[in-house]
Amino acid sequence: MQHLLRKQIILLAVLLGFATAAFSQTEEVFQPDHDDLPYYLGMSLGMTNSFLSFKRNTNFLVPPTGAVNNIKPIQTMYISLGLSGTLKLTNHILLRANPTLLISGNRNTFTYTTLPPSDSVASTYAIPSVIIDVPIGFKIQSDRYTAFKHQDIMRHYLITGIKFGFDLGAEKAATVNTTSSYPNVLSGNDMAYEVGLGTSFYLRYATISPEVKFSYGLKDLRKTGDPKFPLVSSLDKISSNFIYFTIHIEN
Repeated sequence: MQHLLRKQIILLAVLLGFATAAFSQTEEVFQPDHDDLPYYLGMSLGMTNSFLSFKRNTNFLVPPTGAVNNIKPIQTMYISLGLSGTLKLTNHILLRANPTLLISGNRNTFTYTTLPPSDSVASTYAIPSVIIDVPIGFKIQSDRYTAFKHQDIMRHYLITGIKFGFDLGAEKAATVNTTSSYPNVLSGNDMAYEVGLGTSFYLRYATISPEVKFSYGLKDLRKTGDPKFPLVSSLDKISSNFIYFTIHIEN
């Protein structure tokens, strides 16, 4: 009986120890001096979804020889790896740069057909694609608040800014239906505006921030003015769109 009672006392002591530790953690504020930092660095990783937008012109219904008369974008998934630097402007406004490498291998950009439709089969146009993104944005953040029984552990934020993109595969030949080749009709230089939102979790040794961001291309990606690009002559503009899901790890 005494042996059994001794086990119960030990078990109760262990449970009380865990309960005391858990209770004490609710009083602890992780990284209390974080907001006083003038700047901080970090890294990012995530997944990115990309697709093109097309603006047709009056030639689209009756296009010239070799031009598309039916075109549909294809979504491409990238793995993203980046570095980040954040500069404090005020307690609630920061400036962040996040150069990122997007890797996908081949990028299936769109399917298309050309006239006459009765003799045409939809073709898939693919290009090699490794993109370097350089987004620069303003991060507008809330005060820290209590959640999950921890004081000042979270804050949410909005981010908006501009992005410069450079596709390292833009000068390589494209592939049509995985066999035949065609000149790359897309420029490798891009510019876009971005808007997103995220939540920061202030842990003991690092800040983890899951984020969703949307990017809308401002630049026309067509290579024009050259007779070897008849494929896009029935289009007025090709622009890029990206959706980023990113986890930032800072400090």
